[in-house]
Amino acid sequence: MGLIILPVVYFYIIISAHVINIPYEDDYNLLETIYSLKKSSGFIDTAKILFEQVNQHRFAFERIVMLIMLFFTGTVDIKLQIMLGNLFMLGILYLFFLAFKKEKVSWHYFIPVPYILFNLVYFENAIWGIAAIQNTPLLFFALLTVYFIGKPDKRSWIFAVLAAIVTMFISGSGMLTWIIGSVILLFQKRYKLLAQWIGIAVVLILFYFLFDYQFVSTGQGKVWEHPIFNLIFIFGFWGNALYMDIPHPLTPVFYKDMVLCVFLGMGILAVFLGWLVRIFVNKNIPWTNWFLFGAFMFLMGTGAMFIVSRPAANFLMYGGNIFSRRYMIFGVVLLAIAYVGLILIIKNYKNISLSVFGLSLTACLALNFVSYFYSIRSIREQREKLSLDAYYWKNYNTLLSVGFNYGDKPFWNHPTKMKILIENLEKEGLLHLYESDKLPPATRLISETKKGDEHAPKLDIKIGLRNNDDNVPIRYIKFETKRGTHPQPAYFVLVSDQHTNLLPAIPVPNSLSDFLKKRTYYDDKYSYSFYKRKVPKGKFDIWLLSGGDRVTGKWESRYTREKIFIF
Repeated sequence: MGLIILPVVYFYIIISAHVINIPYEDDYNLLETIYSLKKSSGFIDTAKILFEQVNQHRFAFERIVMLIMLFFTGTVDIKLQIMLGNLFMLGILYLFFLAFKKEKVSWHYFIPVPYILFNLVYFENAIWGIAAIQNTPLLFFALLTVYFIGKPDKRSWIFAVLAAIVTMFISGSGMLTWIIGSVILLFQKRYKLLAQWIGIAVVLILFYFLFDYQFVSTGQGKVWEHPIFNLIFIFGFWGNALYMDIPHPLTPVFYKDMVLCVFLGMGILAVFLGWLVRIFVNKNIPWTNWFLFGAFMFLMGTGAMFIVSRPAANFLMYGGNIFSRRYMIFGVVLLAIAYVGLILIIKNYKNISLSVFGLSLTACLALNFVSYFYSIRSIREQREKLSLDAYYWKNYNTLLSVGFNYGDKPFWNHPTKMKILIENLEKEGLLHLYESDKLPPATRLISETKKGDEHAPKLDIKIGLRNNDDNVPIRYIKFETKRGTHPQPAYFVLVSDQHTNLLPAIPVPNSLSDFLKKRTYYDDKYSYSFYKRKVPKGKFDIWLLSGGDRVTGKWESRYTREKIFIF
């Protein structure tokens, strides 16, 4: 029990330690609709806002979660929202546990499952407000749908209908549950319930696409134009649990983790085919067969939908938004499904099952450790960037956490929409962005914090090229302090005649060998890397800002005697 509970506990501890109550990107879109719902009048007006289209999706569930939070707390707390969303992973874990219990498999075979599910491969999903209450609940309610649809009684069928409705209004891919449910009911020969199921699905799908909806064209190619590339992408997406948080420059080189993703995807397909054989061979089919069958279909079908909506005409190693970190949760849950399915297939072959268990446990422990080792710094960096958003907004009407260029802001850089939205949200108590800024105004930052004539140690500054998401080389800059710099810096400060820009100073993780030797994750060096476009043009003096602790709240700045020209 300790081995099962341990990864769950430290997952939530680490997420809680790194999440703050600051919105990120699409979170502002949800906050806008919550504000509109507070101001709405009339049933139709409220329904239009609640089911408002975002790309191809209708985020009714997400909005209802935020409205419930608003009802009980009087505000929208992004950190609470994230933690609530991540709790749905416990529901997924419990459904897998029920499958093991039904099949009467020894409990120790279950140990690898929480190490698969509770890792940081999908850290962006785990720390982003809208992703946490979208993708994780989507997977839970989809699995809940196939869990209930597999059971033979009418009461479970009703619960399956309710779960499918919720799934559909979490994300557009939730409509897959109606197709999967139809297939399962057809195989079960429950034709009367199948007819009712299809009738309900048709009514809801018509509502989905006819009620205040506009079809969005992706403007991309077709899957069949490049079948080999897209087949490889499908396998890669299915196996994306092995996609590590390490640099993947967008160049045509074989990255080992991405190659392993493809092979893992092929392995998952093999397990799915084995599960199909099990269904057709077994005469007495328990509900677990249908549960795993539906779970496989939903996760694999979701991956196929990603490829259909974003067809690739290039080499897998270029990556692209298919491998956005928030989508890794689909590969992680699919890997857990494949492991559960494989164990249930071979459960009667003791020697084979023990060998598979041993290898799986070793691999899952390694995956879990590596995901934390590589990703903790990334979630630390995201926290620090979000903590500076209020400073940037109050001084320069932009956000550090959003966009590739200095001055970018949500809503496609609309000149006034973000400004008006933040004013309205602050006025209604739905946002507390301004309260998070504990720094002096930009024009007085250095004058109010300057530490006499003391100078900070000079930095290691590296300037090179790095490809962006469009595979275009862009100037890339890295600041790094000397080892043992004291006091510990909180920010690098770029000071010009017109701007005082802060960049977070993030502790540098130790190498694996130093981590094992020193038994501490972070080194005593601090660094930050950024594309040149993320800071304004100009001639900048580089300062280090330290302090700001909770006790004194005092900031101290020291000049490094370094300058940098951004052009």
